[in-house]
Amino acid sequence: MKSFLEKREAMAVMIIQAIICKREAIRPSPKQAAELAVEHADSLIHELNKERGEKVKYLNDWNRRRLQQ
Repeated sequence: MKSFLEKREAMAVMIIQAIICKREAIRPSPKQAAELAVEHADSLIHELNKERGEKVKYLNDWNRRRLQQ
């Protein structure tokens, strides 16, 4: 089945699910939860785009260790 959600929207949906699951710890209104989800999704996309040219440091270390074995 083809997804009609963009990457940003799909991430926001997953994040709002996590926010709703943790309602006992934080109690945002529905509007606040939606705003938090979009803010987190945008931040995650920004970081992923920034790191696109570079690998994450721990992955480099893991690959190096694997090659040495």
